[in-house]
Formats: sequence, C-alpha cells, structure tokens
Amino acid sequence: MTATANTRIGAFALPSLLAMACALGIMPAAAETVRYSAALAARIAALPAEQQAFLTDSAMLDRVGLTADEVALALQGRTDEQASAYVGALVRVVADARFDPATDMAEIPLNPEATAFNLPTTLRPALLDKFYRAPGPFSIASYMYQPAGIPTFAQAPIALRKEDLVAGKVEVAFVGIPLDFSNGHRDAKHGPMALRASDGLVGTDIHTGLDPAKLLRMADYGNIAVDNMSVERTVGHVRTMVAEIASTGAVPFIVGGDHALMYPDVAAMVDVYGKGKVGVIQLDAHYEGVAEDAHYISDIQSVSRLIRDGILSGGDIVQIGIRGAGMSGADKARATAQGIRMHSMADIEKDGWRAVVDRALAQVRAGPEHLFVSFDMSVLDPAYAPGVGRPAPNGLTMREAVPLVRTLCAQNKVVGFELLDPAPILDISYKTAQNANYILHSCLAGMAQRKAAVTKAP
Repeated sequence: MTATANTRIGAFALPSLLAMACALGIMPAAAETVRYSAALAARIAALPAEQQAFLTDSAMLDRVGLTADEVALALQGRTDEQASAYVGALVRVVADARFDPATDMAEIPLNPEATAFNLPTTLRPALLDKFYRAPGPFSIASYMYQPAGIPTFAQAPIALRKEDLVAGKVEVAFVGIPLDFSNGHRDAKHGPMALRASDGLVGTDIHTGLDPAKLLRMADYGNIAVDNMSVERTVGHVRTMVAEIASTGAVPFIVGGDHALMYPDVAAMVDVYGKGKVGVIQLDAHYEGVAEDAHYISDIQSVSRLIRDGILSGGDIVQIGIRGAGMSGADKARATAQGIRMHSMADIEKDGWRAVVDRALAQVRAGPEHLFVSFDMSVLDPAYAPGVGRPAPNGLTMREAVPLVRTLCAQNKVVGFELLDPAPILDISYKTAQNANYILHSCLAGMAQRKAAVTKAP
C-alpha cells in the first residue's frame, strides 16, 4: 500500500470528499491522495466525511507522522467505533495546531509608549563626533606593515556613514549583522567578530594571481544593530541599512548572523535594483522554504517568505547543496512548482559535481543581470565547517566550493554577497572561521578578476 496521486480510494471516487476537505481547511486544493486496499477502503468509507478526507490526504498524514501502511496497522484490530475515535483524535491534533482567532494573537504586541522604542537602531549623527574629519574611509591601523591593533574585515579601512562610502568610491563594503536567535541562539551573532579576527581574507589569490585589496576599494562598515528580542523588528532596519550600502554602488559583503538575514538582504537588493532584476544563487544545506512556521520570518523560511511577499519569484533562485531530512517530498514539489532550480546533493551524487555546476552556472547566466550570492556555511561538510548553526553531513568540500564561488563572482555582476551561519563557539578549532574568510576571499578574487578583465579559465 503506497501513497499515490491517484484520485480514487479502493472502489469509490473522491471528488466530493476532496472538495469537502478543502472547505474544512484540512487539506490544500492540490493535495495528493492516498490509495488503500479494498478492504481498508471499505472501512474508511464508513467513517465520517471529515475523517475520510483526512485519511485520503497524504499531506495530513505527513503532518501526524503516518504513512498509509501505518494507518492500516493502527486501524487493524480496532472496532469501527474505536477507529473513528482514533482518526478523530488525529484530526483534532491538526486542528489544534492551527491558528485560533479566539485564543491566539495574530500579532505580538509592542509598547509604542516606550520613550526608547527605537533606541537599538538610532544612528549617531556626525555632528556628535568629537573631531571633524572629511568624509571617506579611514584607517585605524597602528603600524604600517604589521596587522596589529583593532581588527577589521580584510584589514580594510573603516567607514562609519554613507557619506564615507560615497566619498571613498567604495566598491566592497563589509558589514556584520550579529543575529542568531531565529534558529535557537547557536552563536551566529559572534560570526562577524570571529571573521574580523581570523586569517584568510587578505593576500593574493593563487588561482587568479591577483590581490583583491589592490584592485578593489574596500571598507569595513561596522555592524548593523539588531533587536535582540525580535527578528521581525530587526529585518526592517537591516533592509534599510543594506539598501543604503547598495545605493552608493558598493557591493555589500554581509557576514552573519543566521539565515533569517537572507530575507532583508535580498529585499534590499530588490529595493535598489528593481523587482525581477536580481537573481539569487543560494549555496546551503537547507532549502529555507518552510511554509508553516508560526513566526513571520525565521531562518527556515527566508526563501518562502521572499516568494510569498512577492520580492522574488521562484525562477529567480538557484540552489546548490540542499540535503538532509528537513525537506519532505511535498516541500520539494512545491519548490519545483514555484520555479526554484534546486541542485541537491542527490543530484550531485547522481550526475557528478561538474555537470551540476555547469547547469547551475548556465541558469545563473540566463537569469537577471544582477546576482546576489547567499552562502550558508552549512553547505560545507562539517569536516570543513563544524561551527555552524545547523550542520548537515555529506556536504561540499572546500575544493568544490572555492572554485564555484570564484567563478560565480568572476562571470556575473555580483551586487551582494552574504555569508551566513558561522557559529564560532561550536568550533574548538580554527577551521570554520578560516574557511569562511577563504570563501569571502574567493568571491573578492573573482570580482577582481572581472574588474581586471582577466580571461584565465576558472
């Protein structure tokens, strides 16, 4: 007995039951149905219509963790009355998990009377600076040649305000966003600090022979403030600040921070460049397309929220490295129906890395002119990145990831890059932060190669 897309159960037709289930709100209009044996179908036909509809919907069975075979075993030995009580309990479990306007809050109330309501995101005016300085990035290095003193991304000068980016004609602006509580406080908030203090982000790229710092004007734009009690309140400010960077012509290099940041980061790119004009390539172990989370935004639903809010269409997104048990068959079918081009680790094992990369690169080139790269450290195998928020075995190697990132950034007009979910406290070694910086450096090398019109094959 298997779940199929058949529209019959045993000997009786289902159209009326499916319509009733949709009306009751316990199944979507396009749900798959389940086929049972003739004997079990006859028993199911004796149940109330609501329970029949429940048992015929594979999505509802998934919701309670049952298969058609397990339903058959559960009903075996039960009387008709006991069977109805059992299925009724399953229906109630699903119903109880839904939003109830009589008892549930549709919105989390805030305190607008607070005099410090926007205190976490209030920017400091230049007029409050103790000393006047002309706009532009400035170095805080104490030594000419030794990277001592206060660390910055890529040992770059710092920029405090938009005027600094404009005056310095900055091409790459690093910015940290220390957000980590949308996936359970796994320490992604310390990602920016760890990467600033780690090696791997400076020097000559061995493949291109180029030192990105000598070709690209770079600056460290500091950290963007977050509301440590609300992801929802954080994303608006992040979206504004990232858009501010992009509006100057600089490419934001965003270091997180968990994957909830993908929503405001991508939204900011669309705000600046226009809807339909930004493509996204997402390197990630997780598809981030959960549609049933109770919160408006979290790391597991950044992609689905971008699509649901009309910021991106599924066809704007290419994914590489998806794996693990977090995505059901129904989830994958929904992503495919939305137009997302997903290249999972199963595809890589089946077709080979080179074939998958070639397909993905072709899809990116055929997409929108502007490219945003979303690199979640979980896409790497834990052997290369043990300190991530949601590690998943059987991931990419650094030898696979580095050339891909370099090629993406050399062949396309990259307008933004985010590196998400490094969790330093979970790595007692040095490798996660070092490899994260090496990934960033690979994109910088690709951008430098593009700027220098170097034609060496990747």
